[in-house]
Amino acid sequence: MLDRPRVGPMRRFTSRYANRVDKKGRVSVPAGYRAVLEDGGAGVVYLKPNPADGAIDGLTESFMDDIQQRIDALDIGSDDRTALEDAYFAESVELRFDPEGRIILPKDLTDFAGIGDTALFVGLGTRFQIWNPETYEARKADRAAHARSLTLSKPGGGSRGSA
Repeated sequence: MLDRPRVGPMRRFTSRYANRVDKKGRVSVPAGYRAVLEDGGAGVVYLKPNPADGAIDGLTESFMDDIQQRIDALDIGSDDRTALEDAYFAESVELRFDPEGRIILPKDLTDFAGIGDTALFVGLGTRFQIWNPETYEARKADRAAHARSLTLSKPGGGSRGSA
């Protein structure tokens, strides 16, 4: 079989993985997640608190580029722009992988999310989250019930059908 260059959209973050966090705060990032993060050649991950969920958001370089472009469209010094700059840039930390594919989770983020000796990685397509496993399980049923009541519109508009 010939190796063909990948054409099309970037790979996505999928599934859930529970990984141990050692006493130094190191955790192995799932191999599939590392592949997505390295797809753009950056080899970095951005982590930021997600106050709405009580989890840590994991973001790619291309996701952050998209956020930067959206923020740049706002007036310099506007309250909206400043709030978004704070939320996405002042609150983010850029991390690189060690040779074993691990990152060191900053203590302020693990404290925020209540993460102890296990971190649950949850794929969300273009981003992922890192959760305390018990907190995620407690929220999972509510999220699933809400998702059952939703439908996706077809590309190009309209709300015919559901996914």
